[in-house]
Amino acid sequence: MRWRRLPAIALVVTALVGCAGQAVRPSPARHVLIVSIDGLRPEFYFDEAWAAPELRALVQAGSHARAAEGVFPTVTYPNHATIVTGVRPARHGVFSNTIPTAAGTRGRWYDEARDLRASPIWEWARAAGLTTAAVSWPVTVGARIDLLVPERDYYVQQNPLEQLHANSTAGIFDRLGVTPGPEMFKDVVRWDAFLTETAAAMIRQARPHLLLLHLVQTDYFQHRLGREPAEVKAAVARADAHIGTLRRALAEAGPADRWVMIVTGDHGFEDVRRGLHPNVLLARAGLRGCPEPGDNWRATAYTASGSAAILVNPPGDSAAATRAEAALRSEAGDAYTIVTRAELDALGAMPNAAFAIAAAPGYAMGFGCRGSLRVSGSGGQHGYLPSHPRMPTGFIADGAGVRAGVTLERLRLVV
Repeated sequence: MRWRRLPAIALVVTALVGCAGQAVRPSPARHVLIVSIDGLRPEFYFDEAWAAPELRALVQAGSHARAAEGVFPTVTYPNHATIVTGVRPARHGVFSNTIPTAAGTRGRWYDEARDLRASPIWEWARAAGLTTAAVSWPVTVGARIDLLVPERDYYVQQNPLEQLHANSTAGIFDRLGVTPGPEMFKDVVRWDAFLTETAAAMIRQARPHLLLLHLVQTDYFQHRLGREPAEVKAAVARADAHIGTLRRALAEAGPADRWVMIVTGDHGFEDVRRGLHPNVLLARAGLRGCPEPGDNWRATAYTASGSAAILVNPPGDSAAATRAEAALRSEAGDAYTIVTRAELDALGAMPNAAFAIAAAPGYAMGFGCRGSLRVSGSGGQHGYLPSHPRMPTGFIADGAGVRAGVTLERLRLVV
């Protein structure tokens, strides 16, 4: 297997067990920190227009990729599940960010560890007798992780601080000397700062063999404003400063020759000029109700920003699938393409869908079922096919056993 096709998780494994490879040489490394910067784009560490000296220092000291290809749909939860399992969504079981209900509506997030159908890296580490930690990593609620502060939708919870304490390892914040506050749940800048402080305290005090950390503000501001605004550049600078905080914590925890630090992401970003509401066409075709699909719905578009899974009821109803495809093809134009069931199988994606649709550059999917298919749009989105030119994320590795100066043209988050 060529290293350019290895997933990020493979580097974790080689670092833990000391295997040789093009980018990793035998070493005694026993501690691995993986930081996911949500919405990380390679230009953040290649282009001097972005204030990211810590990321560029990692590039200079270690190995990096010009592009890291995610899985379909290129949204947060499926790709984070892929990073820690090394397999595609059809195998690990996290098909999108949220779980569709039997009524064809949007259900809860895939936030519970039991949602994973493939063994994640923390289970591999546990079986090897290694200690594990995770800070706001997706799909970790209830995970068998020694030091756990799981990600979930705290910002919409009635009592988010209570939920955070209930879901996290008992007594962890007192142990680490970190104090979570209620104001951080609806402020991504404060949230990332809290997560970084928590992870740094874990490094200094517990020195876990495996630590996973997910930072989110770069995703938030790109969604709101698009790829290039000043607010996005400020978010990247703050995320870069958090990388610096973690690097200093690693140096203080020592010994330095026992640590590996990996910085990666889950997807890139596309600027949005137009919105698409595919459920308008399915409602017109009599395949679903509006605003909700209704008790007798036959087909609905379950959207994921740059794409949508077309679900039919009951599952496997070929007549409903045929009608839905005809309705969607009739007005596709250059706005989106049909992704057939065979193509989804090749991508290891959306096993619950009859087929999917993928938006063209500049378009993004919406939830509406009345009015026009095409509407005005703004901001930024992801969720497109992995082949979309702006969907690659980044990848940098530095530390014990990582060869300096290795550039990988393109790797995958999946084996």
